[in-house]
Amino acid sequence: MGMKYFLILLPFLMTFSYWASEGRRLSLWANQVENREEVPIIEGMPELGTQTKVTWQKKFVPGMETPSLGFFISTILFLSHYFSKRSLKKSSL
Repeated sequence: MGMKYFLILLPFLMTFSYWASEGRRLSLWANQVENREEVPIIEGMPELGTQTKVTWQKKFVPGMETPSLGFFISTILFLSHYFSKRSLKKSSL
């Protein structure tokens, strides 16, 4: 009995753990990550000033949609399991 409910919760647990391991971003999905680096204007003389160098790295970063999608799938699995049990009880009456 408990294994069925674990399998129903499995999509949510997997997506939540993936989202949490990647940094718990509260924004939307991203497919690029911005890296900022301070670089001196003249090499070897940082006292004359620095500029910001921005590079983009292609990487998937999960957002809030990831655990939400897992919750949605788990809810659908639970409701289908619940209503299939109810239909079996009604047909046996």
